[in-house]
Amino acid sequence: MDFDIKTGKDIKLNVRPVTVCLYHEYVFEGPCRFGVGDQLTKEFDLMNAAERHRAFVNNVNKYIGSLDYVNVMEPIMIGRDETFPVKEEMLDEMARDVAEVDLFLMNIFPFGVDFLLEFEKRYDKPMALLHFGSNDAIFVSALTARGHEAYCWYDWDFAPHTLKVLRARKVLKDTRILCLPRANSTTSISACDSFLDHNVVSNRLGVGFRYYNMHEFLDQTQIVDPSTNPTLPGRLGDNINEEDVEEIDCIVQGLIRDAEICDMEKSAVFNSVKAHYLAKKLMAKFDCNAFTAPCPDMCATRRLNEEQFTLCLTHSLNNECGICSACEYDVSALISMILLSSLSFSAPYMGNTSLGKMDAGDVLSTSPLLKKDEGGFARTESSLSSTGGIGYTFHAVPNRRLRGYDGEQSAYSIRPFAMGGRWGATIRYDFNQDIGQVVTMCRFDPTCSKIFVARGEIVAGAGYETENCTEGLFFKVSDGRKFFEGSLLVGNHIPLVYGDVYDEVVGFAKLKGLEAIECA
Repeated sequence: MDFDIKTGKDIKLNVRPVTVCLYHEYVFEGPCRFGVGDQLTKEFDLMNAAERHRAFVNNVNKYIGSLDYVNVMEPIMIGRDETFPVKEEMLDEMARDVAEVDLFLMNIFPFGVDFLLEFEKRYDKPMALLHFGSNDAIFVSALTARGHEAYCWYDWDFAPHTLKVLRARKVLKDTRILCLPRANSTTSISACDSFLDHNVVSNRLGVGFRYYNMHEFLDQTQIVDPSTNPTLPGRLGDNINEEDVEEIDCIVQGLIRDAEICDMEKSAVFNSVKAHYLAKKLMAKFDCNAFTAPCPDMCATRRLNEEQFTLCLTHSLNNECGICSACEYDVSALISMILLSSLSFSAPYMGNTSLGKMDAGDVLSTSPLLKKDEGGFARTESSLSSTGGIGYTFHAVPNRRLRGYDGEQSAYSIRPFAMGGRWGATIRYDFNQDIGQVVTMCRFDPTCSKIFVARGEIVAGAGYETENCTEGLFFKVSDGRKFFEGSLLVGNHIPLVYGDVYDEVVGFAKLKGLEAIECA
């Protein structure tokens, strides 16, 4: 089934180019009007305006339209005479499809800010202007002083930073999270550092929440009469059915076929894919495009042991297709992942995060998940032996699109989460192949008033050959103390993406009025 889920990676920023120009009805000169001969005619003004508008639109299409995350809308040209009228028909023309516009990209000459102020009183839309001269300061200061959003780019190279940040805001506004609580809809046992109040998050970031009972979800992984679920007696549930089984089996075969190593029985992989399939089915039903579920809370019920799956594979497969998905019901981590992926256009990775050492030496002994007899330890230890300022992050949820949603699928293996029972399929990724890769990390604090952002570089990976949450990577940061102290203010799981989007995260914080805790 092709589930109808609008993913964040498919969202484009709608940019409308608008030219506001001036023409003169009369031939005259004055302190703001000068020229010779035909240059003082209305015909010349209109011809000049048309040429300026055409050049403007061509540049917009060249520098902005070439960005695959931007949709350039049909351009508009507004002309008015030297009496500077602001007419209803002019405002209505600029407001065409205004609800769809995310950013008005303005071209004004020689005057026009007065017209824009009248427009903004009614519609309050973000506006941007390319550096033109004294109009720059008039435009930005006049609009921002009145509480409107305005940007000015010195040249076209400055534009992508703003566009990415505005698009990230749009992605978050369009996010609806399917949450599977057990006993508490805000936090789970292992994520008490997550957001304190989802209403604050909705008001500040625009994110929506849909809560769905964890036990109802687990019941519907069963291939039974959908009216016989213990938690939904007599109600037709969305249980996995025979048609679903065929599609699930195809996914399982593809996962096993393409893996470098599959250290699991097909039936065990099937159980985990079944949970992933149901999650997507329910997300489509409730118009959601992000997902989270508790881990220790759900584990304690013993139902995961009974059903023989974990949700690790669900998170990995969701993340690599643009549906951000977080472990442990950590909504702070999840929304951080959405922000990072929307800026980097690559799939995120989250894990238990901490600083190993601020000085050179053996950092591996600081991670309780690693033992010296594990495969790959010697290689990792050698990579880190002379490097200081090392952090680490570990979870069993890497994916095959870390290098970009549109890139080639990375090599991977499939290994179980459960060491003895050999169940709970997980994707394993060898981070050692990416030594030197720059990563950006961030996390919102529990009050949704701060965001921690850091830049790092991968120095080693571990856990490719092992089970459960021993999968992960080590990264170096410029200032270990700053990283450590910053992480204490926001919480444990600090997600990352490949690439440098540090400045864009800081820009987003500024846009939303959040305090940025920086570790460059």
